[in-house]
Amino acid sequence: MTEEDRLLLKELKTNVQQLFSSFKHLENENQLLHDEISKLRNKIGELEHEKSEVGRKNEQLKIANQLLSEKQGNGEAKQKINLLIREIDKCIALLNK
Repeated sequence: MTEEDRLLLKELKTNVQQLFSSFKHLENENQLLHDEISKLRNKIGELEHEKSEVGRKNEQLKIANQLLSEKQGNGEAKQKINLLIREIDKCIALLNK
């Protein structure tokens, strides 16, 4: 083996080591990013659940506010109550099936 071949072999070996080192670094970084994505997806799920709960509570408060509002006439309040009773009756009917 000539000196030139040895130098080429040494350079190739160095390049392969650098490539392997880069690969390992990128592999670790990729795993960290996958972990972060997983955590963010969990957080998104929690926030979506919280958002739906807040929306539900908001609707309940709107209905309660409408029922308690002095500005509303008795007719509107009665309509709201009748609507709620019909919805409850539908739910009971579905449960009985």
